[in-house]
Amino acid sequence: MMKSLFSIPVVAVHVALFASSGQAGGPEPPPHPAVGQRFAPGDINWAHPVYETTFDDASALGDWRLEGGRRMGIEDGKLVLESDAGGERPAPTDNHLVCWLAREMPADFLLEFSVRPRDRKRGLNIVFFNARGIGGESIFDPALQARNGLFAQYHSGDLNNYHISYWAGDRGTANLRKNKGFALVATGPDLLVGGPPEAFQTIRVYKKGGTIRMMVDDIISVAFDDDGKTHGPIWTHPGWIGLRQMGHTARCEYGHLKVYSLNP
Repeated sequence: MMKSLFSIPVVAVHVALFASSGQAGGPEPPPHPAVGQRFAPGDINWAHPVYETTFDDASALGDWRLEGGRRMGIEDGKLVLESDAGGERPAPTDNHLVCWLAREMPADFLLEFSVRPRDRKRGLNIVFFNARGIGGESIFDPALQARNGLFAQYHSGDLNNYHISYWAGDRGTANLRKNKGFALVATGPDLLVGGPPEAFQTIRVYKKGGTIRMMVDDIISVAFDDDGKTHGPIWTHPGWIGLRQMGHTARCEYGHLKVYSLNP
């Protein structure tokens, strides 16, 4: 099964053991054996991206919708998302944001984007994918509840999706959850927090049926094989991708973003 997903041999890469994330609501999922491996899927349609942008022009903002936060903008060829940072322990309603790519993406895909937080030790970023209304609606359907960045609206409201907190400041782990319901289904080491302060790192999310892999610079940080039973059906619908920043992230830059379909 694993061989069919790789175009190069699997290379074991040492990843330091990570501490428990301290999440409430049941035991933490066991480590997935793919975590720490180098992953290069061989079924990507590299020649024809479904969507791509390098944020070189302010017109790129026309493809994005901001909910919450302070602003989105283009600076020096980068997408910049900002919130007012608030205090050391901001309230749950303070300045969080979600920036949606307004174009519907296929059910199975490879998402790639580069990211540079202002302060790698303070903040938390998330990527949503396969997002859709629980009745199959577009996430922009006016019949859905209004959203302003409050987290519960996205994980326990009227949307179905997967989300990965791929960077979490001082927590030490990356978490994958399945929504609606906020079910913690996979964890792995946070591979951004210790990165070079001024460097952009590349995040890739591979999703094919129930197979989900999230990589940082091609190394698997989080892996999940959704069986379609334990936490409800696999999300096999096309949907929307969103970039979330908690308020204490304050400012983060994104260098490019691409979405590829998968070959049969």
